[in-house]
Amino acid sequence: TGAILACVSYPGYDNNRLANQMDTAYWAKLNTDESSPLYNKATQQKTAPGSTFKPLMAVAGLSEGIITPTSTINCNGLFGEGLVNESDYVHCHQLSGHGDLNIVGAIQNSCNVFFCTLGYRLGLDENGTFKQKRSLEMIQKYADMFKLDEKTGIEISETDPNVTDSLPIPSSIGQGTNNYTVSQINRYVTAVANRGTVYSLSLIDKTTDSNGKLIKDYTPEVVNQMDEISSSTWDLVHNGMESMVKS
Repeated sequence: TGAILACVSYPGYDNNRLANQMDTAYWAKLNTDESSPLYNKATQQKTAPGSTFKPLMAVAGLSEGIITPTSTINCNGLFGEGLVNESDYVHCHQLSGHGDLNIVGAIQNSCNVFFCTLGYRLGLDENGTFKQKRSLEMIQKYADMFKLDEKTGIEISETDPNVTDSLPIPSSIGQGTNNYTVSQINRYVTAVANRGTVYSLSLIDKTTDSNGKLIKDYTPEVVNQMDEISSSTWDLVHNGMESMVKS
């Protein structure tokens, strides 16, 4: 629904020691602690999304007709096409390869070769020539649909996201220059789970006066509805994610 049920940053600190009478020694310790306890890692720390990005690529590949529900791609453990430097091969975590996989199996096994192949095929022009720019534009198109290029609307400090702008092949498995906060990844996965509704996240339920009379309702707003994505595409992505958990 876009309503945040819990938001946690670790390590934490005792805010009772910072209220009323300030514990200055404790405050100084927090400020010099290398684990940065005052920094909200849930909304401010960005990281490469890695394999959590693969459902987005699955939606892109199916929606663009790059693959069908029955298409298979062979994983031999190594991918080397469309790279900036031909020596920068992408390895699958299954070094011996997964063999032939369809989209459900690719998500279940989190196959790097399968999703790098999707990124490569998304960059092929009408003559079958791979274009880095074309591949990146396709990845950016779907990142925009999931609103990974925007802050989530959460009412506390949040760092701006980075949708990848280079290296489309590793970007297809959540590397490249993809960089998002946990809150931004959560909103994206929420949209996967609810079949394409992107919400503006909210920590606040409502504000009332001292008598309980409603002043404002903070029901999260819908910022995008991905009606162009078919129900069968969501079914396949869900099946793959459920299969990963069950296996």
